Amino acid sequence: MAAGQGHAYAMLTVATIHWTRTEYQLSVEWTTKAAESGLPDAMYTLGCCLDEGKGMAAPDHLAAAGWYRRAADAGDGDAASNLAAMYSVGRGRAW
Repeated sequence: MAAGQGHAYAMLTVATIHWTRTEYQLSVEWTTKAAESGLPDAMYTLGCCLDEGKGMAAPDHLAAAGWYRRAADAGDGDAASNLAAMYSVGRGRAW
């Protein structure tokens, strides 16, 4: 109920439930909603999904880097680390 009312942590919890049920597409949909509402944990998680391609047709490294950057800017150290790792191997940048 809280997720449907826009509560970001509830949205991320619903996403986690779908993920554990291997309902990856639904998980990514809820994670995206939580990330778009400004939750750094969701931004990081969405970056991971996009980087790995889970819940979608294929990985999207450019979008993953964008979400990692937003999460890192909000203080998420794991996101900053993943972004640096992507850049170190040439992923996540439009050359």
